[in-house]
Amino acid sequence: MNKALNIKNWTDGGNSYVLNSNSQSQWTGFQQTVIERLKEKFGLDFNIVIWSNSSDDNYYCIPFIYLNHLFTEENKTSGNFDQRWTATIVDHHFRMRGSVILSIDISQFYGIPIIPKSGYDIDDDYYIENAKAEINIRIGQSKFRKGVLKNFNKKCALTGISELGLLKASHIIPWSHKKEFRADVLNGILLYDEIDSLFDKGYISFTDDLNVIPTPKIKSLSENLQIRINNIKDLTPTSPKKKIKTEYLEYHRENILIK
Repeated sequence: MNKALNIKNWTDGGNSYVLNSNSQSQWTGFQQTVIERLKEKFGLDFNIVIWSNSSDDNYYCIPFIYLNHLFTEENKTSGNFDQRWTATIVDHHFRMRGSVILSIDISQFYGIPIIPKSGYDIDDDYYIENAKAEINIRIGQSKFRKGVLKNFNKKCALTGISELGLLKASHIIPWSHKKEFRADVLNGILLYDEIDSLFDKGYISFTDDLNVIPTPKIKSLSENLQIRINNIKDLTPTSPKKKIKTEYLEYHRENILIK
C-alpha cells in the first residue's frame, strides 16, 4: 500500500491534497481554502490524490496543473457548498460537477506513486528515487493496458463484460518473469477481474485459440471453485484484432498452469 494513503488530514500531505471519495457515489469535494493555500505554497506544483476504501491500489495521483483549468469560479458548486468544487470519477474520467463537458481522462494517473515534498518520516532521497522508478513502471503498464484494451475492443475475451473498472490487462508471461516481453501487447489478454485472478495464479490457462484449459488438478480444488472454473471453460472466446503470440501462451501452459 502506498504510504501516502495513510494520510488522514490534508495538512499532512505535503504537496498532495489527499481526499477519500464516497465509496458509493464516488463524489469528491475540494475546499476552496485548501486549494488556495496549496497554490500559495507550491504554485501549481502539487497533486490531487483521490482514493477509496475498495482496494489499496484504487487511487489517483493527479498533478494539479492537469486539472487547473477546471477549477474556475463558474465551476464551483452552488447552494450550500458554494466555496468548493465537486467532481466524480467515471471510467477513469475526472468530471467536474459530474459533467461530461467538464471531463478529462485521468487513466494515466491511476495508482501512480505519490512523491511528497514534506510530511513523512522517511529517507526522502531513497523514497523519491524509488517512487520515480515505480512511476516509469506504472506508465509502461498504462500503455500496455491501453494496447490490450484496443486489441480486445474493450471487452473481456471470454465474457464480453465491458465495464473498464472490472477488466484487467493480464500478462500471459508474468511481468516479473521476462522483462523483455512486459510491454508487448501480444503478451496480454483482456479478462474480467475474477478470471484474471484464476489465470494469473495458474488455475486456468488458454489454448492457442484462447479456449480455457482448467488445471489438471481441478478435482482437488474446493467444490465452489470447481464450479466457477467449469462455468467458464466452455465460453466461446472473442478473437483479438491481432493474434496473441503462441509462444507466450505455451510458456503460461508450461510454467504457470498448476499441474
